[in-house]
Amino acid sequence: MFCKNNVNGKSTLLDNMPEYLKAILKKSWANIFQERIFININEERFSVLYSNDHASRPNTPINVLIGLLILKETFQLTDEELIGSLHFDIRFQYALRTMKYEKQPVSINTLTNFRKRLYEYEKSTGIDLIKEEVEAQAQIIGEILEIENVKIRMDSLMVSSSCGKLSRIELVYSVNVRFIKILSEVYSENVPETCKEYLTKGYKNETIYRTRDKDAQTKLEFLLSHSETLYNAGLKIGETITHTQEFILLERMLKDQTVQNDKGELCPKLGKDILSTSLQNPTDPDATYRKKYVENVGYVGNLVECFDWENSSNSVISTYDLQANIYSDAKFADDVIEKIVSENIINIPSADGLDVIIDGGFFSQERGEKASEFGINLIPSELVGRKSDEKMLRYTEFVIDEEKHIIVNCANLETPVETSYNEITNVYFARYSKEQCENCPYSSSCPTKKQKKSNVVTFTEKKYMIDLQRDKMKTDEYIELTNKRAAVEGLPSVLRRRYKVDRMPVRGLIRSKLWFAFKIAAYNVKKLLKCLELSKVFLHFILKLGSIPREICEIYINIKIN
Repeated sequence: MFCKNNVNGKSTLLDNMPEYLKAILKKSWANIFQERIFININEERFSVLYSNDHASRPNTPINVLIGLLILKETFQLTDEELIGSLHFDIRFQYALRTMKYEKQPVSINTLTNFRKRLYEYEKSTGIDLIKEEVEAQAQIIGEILEIENVKIRMDSLMVSSSCGKLSRIELVYSVNVRFIKILSEVYSENVPETCKEYLTKGYKNETIYRTRDKDAQTKLEFLLSHSETLYNAGLKIGETITHTQEFILLERMLKDQTVQNDKGELCPKLGKDILSTSLQNPTDPDATYRKKYVENVGYVGNLVECFDWENSSNSVISTYDLQANIYSDAKFADDVIEKIVSENIINIPSADGLDVIIDGGFFSQERGEKASEFGINLIPSELVGRKSDEKMLRYTEFVIDEEKHIIVNCANLETPVETSYNEITNVYFARYSKEQCENCPYSSSCPTKKQKKSNVVTFTEKKYMIDLQRDKMKTDEYIELTNKRAAVEGLPSVLRRRYKVDRMPVRGLIRSKLWFAFKIAAYNVKKLLKCLELSKVFLHFILKLGSIPREICEIYINIKIN
């Protein structure tokens, strides 16, 4: 049964504490956490995870569980260390307001069961409750840090799965042996004679690790023939086997790794024909393969950070996502635009619009135009694709009448004798006489094509818009904007080194996303603690200088910190 946490109880432990220890406690991170994070956790959001039966046992307080899991990532603790800190560290109890309890209400099993509820709920409904909570907390932290949501920046990072990278032989063997084990447990009489060796000790080493390179293709064909035999055996048994995860993975692996020849026989695909979406490891079916600078098996995360223009290090991750690593930056950009517009997680200023600073992978001209319709300005720090020839004139040197969609004149201010625009192909066309081009100072760099009686220039609207974007990117104002993106490029390194996103002890997209969420929440909390502590130190420094009355400083410190 769902019950909200009652945090109004008193603690005799705190009452009996000396005043100087109370002062230390109130100056610690624990006080900021309980006043800024803990009390703002929306417990009602998670009521859907629990029964409505009033006769059932009340749940463990939700805000305690979520607060505890954020602190786990903040201090990089294991579950065992986290529970130990809750029981033996008063600061944890103070931060989570559990000092009033005679016995702390959380155990390791409580954490495991809560994660399981979150996982099963998202799996069945597609709703990520923790993501909603992290985004709500980010909005509150942004308000505390006085970050105006007028500029945001985005970056993505590869997140490795904890599963091992397998060769094709290892993959096929692993899928086969998993299916044989479940088959032998339930339908031992249906295990094919040719596959019973999988159950003998040492067969794995003999099959995989003692295979010479020149025998690898033959061994792969041999193992895939076993896979086909097992697949047919499973089909004969029926739904009790074909609905198991092991059979589904066997079927998927066969589709990924084989192709039928002219005789209808299954043969191994060539390595180049295997898709990046193929099964990489049966222990993590959601992980995909991608090579971006380095090879990666796992996932890709996207980070959207709101920041203060005057102090770009004053920032908060307002939203995030985690997908299979074949998910492109372009798709992430579309998702973020849609989320901003539909869910209003970031307010779009009515005057100048919302500036979103990105790299070239997130940007396209079409996407930029679509975003601008909603007041969102996509600002790429670079453009992907082939760079224009610096020796040639840019298409923006031709003056365009945007209402009539025609070329008005060229760089030499010559009006074309004929001009048009094809609305189907979006191509501009202009014809110039030989006399107009004869003494032109730009003739050597002009993109016109010389014909027998005249010179002709054609270019698409897309090329024109790209050159327009390149011109804009050279302005001082634009360069100042894109320089602010540097800070978000450091986030992947922080998440890898400090929060160990490449070593999450779970597998599967939903579980990985759950752990990833608490790491994002911890990062935001750490930002809050650091910024408020710096603010506190700075104000005490000003107080010592005596340039501001003591009373005003103390009032401001109390408001800002507490």
